Amino acid sequence: MTRICQGVAAALVLRRADPRRRSTQSWRLLPSGRMACAHANLCVQPHSHAAHAGLVPLVPGARVVLGLPGGRADGGVPPSQAVSWHSLRPGCGRLDVSLCAAGPTRLVRIHDHEDPDSSRIEGDGEEEECAAGVTGGRGEWGVRVSLGGLGVSLVGRAPPAELVYALFSGVRLELARTPRAALAALSVDSLQWDNQLVGAASPLVYASGGGAAGAALHAAAELMPAPALRYNAYYFRHLVVALRPVSVRLEERLILVLWAWAEQWGGDAQAAEQPDEVEYETRRVLTELTALHATRYYFALIKLIPGQIRLSMYTASKLEAALSALKQRLGLTLVRFEHAAVELEPFVRTHVFDTAACLARHALQHFKDELKWQAAKILGSVDFLGNPLGFMADVSEGVSGLLLEGNVGALVKNVTHGISNSAAKVTESLGDGLERVVGDEAHEETRRRIRSAAAGAHLAAGLRGLGLGLLGGMTSLVKHSYEGATQEGLGGFVSGVGKGLVGTVTKPVIGVLDLAAAAAAAVRESSARAGRAAPARTREPRPAPHAAALTRYCPAAARGAQLLHALAPPASPALVHPERFLAYRPVRGPPHDIRALLTDTHLRIFTCKHDAPQIVMETHLSNLVSCTAVYAEGAHLVELCVRGAGAGVGAGAGPGGGSGAGEAVRRPRVQCDSGELAVWLARSAAHARQLHRDLAHTLLPHPDLG
Repeated sequence: MTRICQGVAAALVLRRADPRRRSTQSWRLLPSGRMACAHANLCVQPHSHAAHAGLVPLVPGARVVLGLPGGRADGGVPPSQAVSWHSLRPGCGRLDVSLCAAGPTRLVRIHDHEDPDSSRIEGDGEEEECAAGVTGGRGEWGVRVSLGGLGVSLVGRAPPAELVYALFSGVRLELARTPRAALAALSVDSLQWDNQLVGAASPLVYASGGGAAGAALHAAAELMPAPALRYNAYYFRHLVVALRPVSVRLEERLILVLWAWAEQWGGDAQAAEQPDEVEYETRRVLTELTALHATRYYFALIKLIPGQIRLSMYTASKLEAALSALKQRLGLTLVRFEHAAVELEPFVRTHVFDTAACLARHALQHFKDELKWQAAKILGSVDFLGNPLGFMADVSEGVSGLLLEGNVGALVKNVTHGISNSAAKVTESLGDGLERVVGDEAHEETRRRIRSAAAGAHLAAGLRGLGLGLLGGMTSLVKHSYEGATQEGLGGFVSGVGKGLVGTVTKPVIGVLDLAAAAAAAVRESSARAGRAAPARTREPRPAPHAAALTRYCPAAARGAQLLHALAPPASPALVHPERFLAYRPVRGPPHDIRALLTDTHLRIFTCKHDAPQIVMETHLSNLVSCTAVYAEGAHLVELCVRGAGAGVGAGAGPGGGSGAGEAVRRPRVQCDSGELAVWLARSAAHARQLHRDLAHTLLPHPDLG
């Protein structure tokens, strides 16, 4: 192109942008259809006299100049000056260029300004392949699922017992898909996980929510269009999991049972040789380096936000033989503490690209390190120190109530609760420590039963503990000397004398400590505010399934299984009651409140009109001859034919008791409210008796065989 300089056409050249040459370096297309620079009176036209006359049009290869615009008689633009845009490709002629992240890589995205979704730009089709591969096309859909509640029950096989029951209330799940992303959001209003082991120190494992402050659990994830399938990767724009403040109460027995359950699913842990820590780390690194085909996940943002955790740990005074062996093999040592306020920093990472195992390990290591920083709070909440942090929290709460609301009663109540709580924990810990020094398992088991049977009557339990300690101190020397002499001879007698002398001094002290702990616990409960009480179980534990198939949950059967433990507690701690629960049903309503309970060995008729269950009649099934429903004197009755003295309170407890040929047969009767209840009891008792006989004549495989 040339320009006219003093009447002569001079060639135009490319130069750097210069503000002084802006008038001839800026070009625009006029609305009239001419192309001009900054000077509106100069436009592009061919360099020839014929062109000035408007006879020669602009053609490729023609020499052009800047000249004065001409015109035609009709006012139009002459062909020699007509200029218009012609795009080589369809579109608006304007491209937008942006730099964005496509997973772990940077992506230069070029698209049409007016039609960003168009695919007119040529390429290798990889991006279209990615979008179609993940989202499944260009359609859009959304799904919303709302559940009032969802319950999950964890049932072990050996031993056959329900371990944990989790209830998720107010579950809302939303799934959506667009051409460019897939989204998922989950929210749960409240969470509660119950410890379903019989005799658990705390029936609660995990609790959160239940108020109007928001969801207890909120999780959201957005899946971006993934790369081609050959990359074996998934791209997420974000993954956010947030938890409200929770209360976590762990129990030693439950931890060991869950560990044993996990080992059953994972195989025999003792069969394989356990590598040491250095060898394990070497294997882990080699596995990561050689995992070339492992699926990887990219997260532009991953954020795990735990709320405040009120952590508690409850230890067991005595464990079953299997659990004790597992604890010894694991080298597990736990300390009892309550309500330690643990604050964990969120786990936040940006632009991470790794395998799922590696990401989980990093998150676990982060929270382990955070938990180590909270060791001081946990140490300040242990029982043997009296939970000093709990005492300070009670005093602080009372002082705040006094200053903000002028509530003197709240101050006195909180201080009383803090002092009594600390006193109860210290005295109870001292008593348990002295009990371990004595080493009398029978005395320890009796103390455990007194505590478990207290059920709020702390002073009565404390007095019984004091009486047990005084009685144990007076009989300790004679008892241990006799046991040592009968079991080990002279050496056992000498050691028994020493053990008896220790028990003579320590057992009365243990009784006094039990009384002090019970009195402090009574004051603690009376001064506790309403919000301190832990939530009750969502439902009672289901009966042990034993070898039978797992049946649908029945509240009446669960209640009967709990009453079985109250009527016939096991001689030693056990995950499963030695008797197999069969049936339970009330047969006569208030005010008599008569109920029937059947197991594979006993028939029990009892009453609960005084809250605590009391046995009216108990018989072993081996003594039960027959059971018949009769109607006499206007009442529906069940007549039991019992051999020997097996129909009394606590009678017939042993199998085969009173089976002599000349023994008398008694016929006690049980009145029922209706004929249907009488028929049910008669049929159930007959079925239990037949089942007991079948089991007695069944040859079971020996555990050492096979």
